[in-house]
Amino acid sequence: MLVRNRNRPNIIIRVIALLAAVLLGLSPASALAADMIDVSSWQTGITVTTTGAQIVVAKATEGTTYVNPDCDRVVQQALAAGQGVGVYHFANTANSPQAEAEWFNRNTEGYIGRGIVPILDWEPSQPWNVQWAARWVDAVRARWDTIPIIYMNQSTENSYDWSPLVQRNVGLWVAAYTLGYTPIYGFNPPSRQPVLQNWPFAVAWQYTSSGRVDGWSGNLDLSVVYGDLETWYAYAGSRPDGTVNPTPAPEPAPEPAPQPSTGSCGPDCRVVQSGQYVSMFWPDWWNVSVPSGNPSLVFPGDTVCHNGGVSSAGNGGRTVTVRPGDTLSGIAARLGINWTQLTGYRSGNPDLIYPGEVLHY
Repeated sequence: MLVRNRNRPNIIIRVIALLAAVLLGLSPASALAADMIDVSSWQTGITVTTTGAQIVVAKATEGTTYVNPDCDRVVQQALAAGQGVGVYHFANTANSPQAEAEWFNRNTEGYIGRGIVPILDWEPSQPWNVQWAARWVDAVRARWDTIPIIYMNQSTENSYDWSPLVQRNVGLWVAAYTLGYTPIYGFNPPSRQPVLQNWPFAVAWQYTSSGRVDGWSGNLDLSVVYGDLETWYAYAGSRPDGTVNPTPAPEPAPEPAPQPSTGSCGPDCRVVQSGQYVSMFWPDWWNVSVPSGNPSLVFPGDTVCHNGGVSSAGNGGRTVTVRPGDTLSGIAARLGINWTQLTGYRSGNPDLIYPGEVLHY
């Protein structure tokens, strides 16, 4: 999200990303990927319902004085059309994080609990000030009762230690224009993926600021969200009708038909069929080798192989039962182990666990 004129402007998220659910190059319906645009006052008057986006993010505030005058119109239009919605605050580290969080909270009060995701746009003059971002997140989380996500470019993600936010389960929306500023027509993510150093995967990838879609004559920021609208509401901690997201037992994943690998990576391999993704095969789906090098990017016919360390059956020597409000990182800290040693969660997603589940380590 490019801001050209800076003067103009307790539900705990159990999902960091559904990156494993995305098969880029397939349709969003079959790939569990959602197309997203983000707008600021530069796009005042845009009809977001004609763009083809399933999710719309609008700039809400900046610093401690600015409010986007077109934000609420965009939000209400998108909500009425059934689109997912997010609102973001553009950080200015010259102010205190608490003051900026208070300004954001005050001006987005009516959006809380309506399926809308709060977002910190991290493009400040002090991009290294990780603790500022962490304090803003804490203050917004306390009011919204959900964990905000943070937007930053790939260089910023790669350059600093973001572990305080990763440990808080703050999801990442990363900007990486792997085709530069070449215009991209329609929602067509490039094949070249972002490279991350701190987060194991991202909530979303903004792949261009030169996007062209129906309903707007100029450039737009285009992103792909790794998940569908239900994923987005999980980040929000609520649904547009104001109901709190329930935490039902997930639908059982279809049992994949194991097929022998013809490669040399070992016996614990699978051949991906249409509609399958890696977390269907192994709980620790990030611990695999795939042709693309990215566990989230697999295609029918790919041979994917488990790298060992955690058995695909998820059976360890000890067990622990998930308590209400638990996260894998919190359980691991309690046990004095690394969270990657915990297996057996039914969703196959390390950030989607349910009270009463018995995990192995």
